Amino acid sequence: MRKSYTQPVLLFIMCVSCITMACHKPNDSSGNITGNWSTAPDFRGDSRSEAVSFVINDIAYVLTGVSKNGNYNDMYAFDVTNGNWAKKAPVPSMGRNSAVAFAINGKGYVGSGYHSDTKSDDNLKDFWEYDPVGDSWTEKDSLPGDARYDAAAFVINGKAYVCGGYDGNKAFNDCFEFDPTQPRGFQWKEKASFAHKTYQGVAFTLNNKGYLVTGTNNSEVQKELYEYDADHNQWTTKRPLYNFSNDSYDDHYTTIARQNAVAFTRDKYAYIATGINGSYAASTWAYDADADTWKEYTGFEARTREGAVAFTVKNRAFVLTGQTGTLYLDNMFEFNPVTPKVDND
Repeated sequence: MRKSYTQPVLLFIMCVSCITMACHKPNDSSGNITGNWSTAPDFRGDSRSEAVSFVINDIAYVLTGVSKNGNYNDMYAFDVTNGNWAKKAPVPSMGRNSAVAFAINGKGYVGSGYHSDTKSDDNLKDFWEYDPVGDSWTEKDSLPGDARYDAAAFVINGKAYVCGGYDGNKAFNDCFEFDPTQPRGFQWKEKASFAHKTYQGVAFTLNNKGYLVTGTNNSEVQKELYEYDADHNQWTTKRPLYNFSNDSYDDHYTTIARQNAVAFTRDKYAYIATGINGSYAASTWAYDADADTWKEYTGFEARTREGAVAFTVKNRAFVLTGQTGTLYLDNMFEFNPVTPKVDND
C-alpha cells in the first residue's frame, strides 16, 4: 500500500485497536499454540512503513519506505551476530515505498514501488542491484508491463519472480521472471499469470516452489493460496484461507486472511504475521507446504501494525518497522516458534 497518507476509512478501526493492541495472546484452551516474540535492537533509521529487505551473507538489509517526512531511498544493514546496525549506500534513485526486494547469488535487488512529493505522484518500474563488496548500486532492466507498487516477489534457482501489484486504478495478476545473469535488455521474461488479481499480498519460497497468498482486490481480502512451479511455468491453487473442509484443522483459517502483512521462512515453514483485515491482525500462522496446512502460533506480542518488514538470517526471524494509525514505528522483534521453558526454581 502506498503510505504517503492514512486512509480515512481505517481511522475508527485504528482508534479502537489502539486500546487493545499493546500485546496479543491467542485464546486457545488446547495449549497447542506455541512460540515467543522478544525485543531486538531498534531499527537505526527513521521510523517508517512500507520498507523492504533482503539478506546477503548473513547480513540483513532494510531499505526505502515512507513516513510523515516523505519517501526514503536510504539503507541500513543489520549484523545479527553483534546486534549492530550500519548505514549503507542509498539507492541512487528517487525514494519509494511499497517496492519489492530480494537477493540472488550475493547481490541485492530492489525495484518498482511508489514515490510521492509536492511535484508529482509516480508509480515506479526501475530496478537496481546492490553489491555489498563495493557498497555500490548498478541499474538493471526495468520491470516490463505497467509500473506498479504493492507487488510480491520470491526467488527460485537464482531467478526472481515479481507478481501482482497495483497502479492506483487496477490490480494485476501477471508475473515476470528476472534473471540477473542475462545482459541488459534481456533480463525479464513474462511468465504465466495466476487466477485472481491481487496486491498487498506476501510471497515466499518453500521446497523450490514459490507461494503467493493474502492481499486484496476490489476492497476484499483475498483468501487464495497459489503455488508456482518454475520448471513447468504453472500455478496451482492450494487449500484456501477459510473453513474449506468438514475436518477441524481449518476451522480458524479465516484469521489468516489479511493484507499488508509480512512473511518469512524459518526451518521448513513459512510464517505470516501482522497486517490488517478490518482491524489489525495479531495472529501468527505457519504454512507447511508438505501437508498444505496451516498452524497458529503465538500472536505478535507488541503493538499491532501493517506495512512492516521481515527477514530471516542465521535461521532467526525478525519483524520490524510498520505503521499503527498515524504512528510510524522503528522497533524490531524476534520470533521463535518454540516457547522458551521457564525455570521456576
